[in-house]
Amino acid sequence: MKKYSTILFAIALCSFVACHKPSYQQMAPPWEPDFAIDRFEKEIKDFEAEDAQKMPAAGGIVMTGSSSFRLWKTAEEDLAPLPIINRGFGGSTLSEVLHYTDRTVLKYKPATIVVYCENDQFGKKPKTPEQTRDTYVTFTQKVRAQLPDVQMYFVSLKPSPSRWDRREEVKRTNQLIREFVKSDRHHEYVDVWPTMLKDGRPDGSIYVKDSLHMNAEGYRRWTEVIKPVLSKK
Repeated sequence: MKKYSTILFAIALCSFVACHKPSYQQMAPPWEPDFAIDRFEKEIKDFEAEDAQKMPAAGGIVMTGSSSFRLWKTAEEDLAPLPIINRGFGGSTLSEVLHYTDRTVLKYKPATIVVYCENDQFGKKPKTPEQTRDTYVTFTQKVRAQLPDVQMYFVSLKPSPSRWDRREEVKRTNQLIREFVKSDRHHEYVDVWPTMLKDGRPDGSIYVKDSLHMNAEGYRRWTEVIKPVLSKK
């Protein structure tokens, strides 16, 4: 009876692991950038110069992505005592985050990776929510190849006043990535929409003049949402 129970447990465990193994299947035709993929090379070299002076300890929390992370200058203070390594750069896209994964993420041997990147669909060359999702899937696959058990978080694309007319695309992208994240047992989706809306629209008081990037109050709200999620791990 004991042997039979052990076999059943093994079968159940295998089933659990199989059910939580992410599928990296692509949904759309590949998208090729219409810009130089290394256009933010100087910023990456600046990070490397910082690392040469003092390399962050392994096992930290790497934040990677676009300007909403890059401009979060108080992230280490706001999220303390969590070991934050902020490597947001430029006005990057997920294609560029993927391109620089080795140099801005994997080299730190992090325990946790947090991604925020919202620019993929707002360039000159059209890119669908499905293609944006596929790029994030490819990024995840690359990370998992080297760090199979690293904890990952995707922060939802935020509701920005300057891009509100394309909110349905943003919602679709968030939905697709959220569905992918569910298939991965070390992966979570962090929804920042509720804290950034007022009467069903973006709260203008938490944005700077460009109606895209956030002010201190915006980051305070992000801290209230993101810090508890990261702290529980």
